[in-house]
Amino acid sequence: MGAEVPEEWTWGGANGSECDYDRACGPPVFEGTPYGGFGWVEVQGKPALILDGEIVTRFEGDSEGGVLVRNPISEARADLEKTPADGWRSVGVDTLSLTDGRLFMFDSAFEGAADPAQISADNGVGVITLGAGRWRVDFATTVDEVDLVRFRRV
Repeated sequence: MGAEVPEEWTWGGANGSECDYDRACGPPVFEGTPYGGFGWVEVQGKPALILDGEIVTRFEGDSEGGVLVRNPISEARADLEKTPADGWRSVGVDTLSLTDGRLFMFDSAFEGAADPAQISADNGVGVITLGAGRWRVDFATTVDEVDLVRFRRV
């Protein structure tokens, strides 16, 4: 937002200027899952979460932070309690420092959330408001192949 786009710039131009969207399409840190995957790119000195795959995404807040739930089938429900403790892993960034409490993400699918106030997407860029401070970030895929991104205050 607020960036000036050079006149010669075009989407996907091989020799043109690279934008955040271009970098999100090929993140340097990425882990694929059966239906998508997770990754990170740096945007203005801060990590931005990359969510790959056209998967319905919602945020489920809880007393410790919250979990992004990415269902390949929108009716499927993730049983977070059945995710084994050793099933959680970090991918590139295991803790975040959020000075203003917001985490930005690029979601290749579309906007979606259990509570629209939690995730407001605009042209594929979502903002999750967790609160200022340090957050641990873990990823898991359930036996039903539901992708999860968990945020816990450090």
